[in-house]
Amino acid sequence: MQTMQHGQARKADWRQGWILVFSGFLPVMAIIALAPTLPTLLAHFQDVPNARLMVPLLITAPSACIALFAPAAGVIADRYGRRRLLLWSMAFYGAGGLMPFVIDNFWAVVAGRVVIGIGEAGVLTVVNTLLADYYEEKERHRWLMLQGVVGSVLGTVTIASSGFLAAQGWQYPFLVYAVAIPILLASLAFLFEPEPRKKAAGPASATPFPYMVAMMVCGVTVVLSTIYYVQVINFSLLLKELGVDNPKSIGLSMAIPSIGVPIGAVLFKLTTRYGAGTQILLVFAGYAVGLGGIGMAPDYKVALAFAFVQQLANGLIVPALIAWTQSKFSFEHRGRGMGWWASSFFVAQFLSPAVVNLTRGWVGNLQNAFLTFGLLAAACAVLACLLRWRAPPSPSQAVS
Repeated sequence: MQTMQHGQARKADWRQGWILVFSGFLPVMAIIALAPTLPTLLAHFQDVPNARLMVPLLITAPSACIALFAPAAGVIADRYGRRRLLLWSMAFYGAGGLMPFVIDNFWAVVAGRVVIGIGEAGVLTVVNTLLADYYEEKERHRWLMLQGVVGSVLGTVTIASSGFLAAQGWQYPFLVYAVAIPILLASLAFLFEPEPRKKAAGPASATPFPYMVAMMVCGVTVVLSTIYYVQVINFSLLLKELGVDNPKSIGLSMAIPSIGVPIGAVLFKLTTRYGAGTQILLVFAGYAVGLGGIGMAPDYKVALAFAFVQQLANGLIVPALIAWTQSKFSFEHRGRGMGWWASSFFVAQFLSPAVVNLTRGWVGNLQNAFLTFGLLAAACAVLACLLRWRAPPSPSQAVS
């Protein structure tokens, strides 16, 4: 595809926007698509040594690949171009996702999960980079909101579809990854290599990579996403402690507060005028109320009410962090910056369970651990508020 038409740089429209929205769901789908199928996979691979340890790793292996390979994907995107990397990444995603469907071997499934994880690292990095390359800030925020709303709906559909497919056989849930094929074809047809905007070109292109800014972005992301995963990973266990024993009841109870996620994505769009710093402050405040309330809840019904507040913050956090990170890097460093961000977010997926277990041992039980993280979020909210009060930021400034 040509990037110039009649002497002017090509501009992105709704076609590129929707392709990126659906592409952005691929990394999420790689994890959640297999979550309902874990019992089926355990039954099929029961003869694998240490099956109780090894089989669940199939679900989280792609996240480890994102953490490892996203920074490298960012370097490649900045040096050799966004579009080509995205197309190859989607091809890896589709090939790795479908490999277990045609090969009945545990280690082939492992290999497929690694391949899909490498593809995810490229997809996640380039999609968020292209959103900033293609669109100005206001329009970019609209697409990020749509990504959050559509992602939450597609997540529900994917989980339901995976459960249905698992009933047909252990390998059938892997068919959901075939959705990468039409997205790849649409990307071939409509995505194009972006050019730096005039205000980002010129002498700025010779600037070194801003490592201090990247470290700040990574630090804030790791702290926020570690807290984010506290409820995501542990809420079903907490419901059981609060007396919800039936697995179907636990599933329904977890689904009710999740309504807050798409509402949180809309809240992101409504608060963009106040800047990323205010949005991240709102996330900390939401986690303080949500996790703190869950930690003090006398029964599961009260816990569900506070879980809704927590899910509002969950719907706000990802687009807010992406928008903030996008604003921190110029065109020539944006791919690398988004790679660092993606790596940090998924590193926290592995950090959070260990941190929660350590906290649980320290404070006595899981509910007290929720309360502890709520207090930590409250302290971070106060600190962020004080920093903003001392130096109110413009939309292009840092969180502080």
